[in-house]
Amino acid sequence: FAVRFAVERLYADSGYYLLRTINEGSFHIEHGRWVLAIAEAPALVASLLGTSMDAVIVVYSITNILFLALGIAYALFVLEDRRTALLLAMIHVIGLAHGLFCPVFELYYGVALLVLCIATVWNTHVRSKYRAVLSFLLFIGALSSHPMVWALILGSLLLLNPSQRRSILRPALVIMIAFAVFRGFTMSAYEAGQLAFLQRFAFPALVVGLLAPDVLMEQARRIILHYPDVLVLSTFCVVVLWWNRQRRAAIIHLLGLFALYLAVGLYLPEPTHDRYREQVDFAFTAWTFIVILLSVWEITVWRPALLTVFVACLGFRLAYIGSIAPSYSARTTWEKELIADARHQGMHKAIIDPMNTAFGTLDDRVAPYWSLGVESLLLSAKDGPERAVSIITTDDLQCPGVPENLDKVVMRCWDVLDPEALSARYFQLGSGSYFRLPER
Repeated sequence: FAVRFAVERLYADSGYYLLRTINEGSFHIEHGRWVLAIAEAPALVASLLGTSMDAVIVVYSITNILFLALGIAYALFVLEDRRTALLLAMIHVIGLAHGLFCPVFELYYGVALLVLCIATVWNTHVRSKYRAVLSFLLFIGALSSHPMVWALILGSLLLLNPSQRRSILRPALVIMIAFAVFRGFTMSAYEAGQLAFLQRFAFPALVVGLLAPDVLMEQARRIILHYPDVLVLSTFCVVVLWWNRQRRAAIIHLLGLFALYLAVGLYLPEPTHDRYREQVDFAFTAWTFIVILLSVWEITVWRPALLTVFVACLGFRLAYIGSIAPSYSARTTWEKELIADARHQGMHKAIIDPMNTAFGTLDDRVAPYWSLGVESLLLSAKDGPERAVSIITTDDLQCPGVPENLDKVVMRCWDVLDPEALSARYFQLGSGSYFRLPER
């Protein structure tokens, strides 16, 4: 899938981080999310070796699969833990299928690192001095991935049995507090703005509004439509835990889902389902698999049923992938047609009006998005640096600093570069300004 849809996976942040990485010839880390280095490393190496843009894009697309392979190898051959290897695969195939068109979302990497950290802490196949170092590095990696992983860590601590919790609670909290203090001093304005949604919890009307019957019905419809596999897995967890008198774990699981529902609802009040919402919703999948890892898997009598549910969920995800892939392909085809039109007009820089252009359905919306300028550069450079084309939208013209700098390169509406700042190895736009692309 990652090879077949490598170009489609350049959508939004994916394309932005790739362009910045290969253009600058170094890692591009924003907002303290250092796991981005994992997502960027193979493409960075490929670009420094001078490979073609086509090869760089493919390498970039398969990075999360290479990361999964390394995680499975670590679980199998270092930890000798088949359970963790299997659950990593399930998280990536079932969970990441929610965001198959985004190979760089930090939470995907952070959740995998958290699972490997949990599996390492008490593992007896690793000597204690190495175990402590490995656990610390994996924990720091998870903390530095995405703010949502912090909620998953706190939930994991609650799920542990008392002896396990006593053994790691103090060092875990010390590391988290120290890391939070450090991030507090280094936090970007963007990330501070993103976290500002937490202030909405102080307004009871907003929280209660998420429990209104019409809102609950809309969210229930969306969950059944998009995440029936996660719904089945979560229900299975509750039934198994309750049946086996592990009611505390069942209640924690439900409370965790409820807390995530409130957080996601306050962060994204708009019910539109698109790729960004798929990424945020990944937290529900991650939490469910953490519950399986820490509580459900050890109930061996239910394990055959659990594996059967896994197979059914995989089947659904494969069918779901096939149903949404054409929407992303249609979007990429549209972009390629714009590039061809610009070249036909002899233009290296063009402006188009998206005119409410969208692909897919209301339940799986794929829009042009702000990244058209990034994607057009990457897509067009596949044909050679001198064939590079930058296409922006009339929406970009509404951003401060863009209208008066149309002789430069608009990467994003808030990123305007001098033409010489582009790597000549991949992009040769030449001089000239952006002009409106004549309509066909």
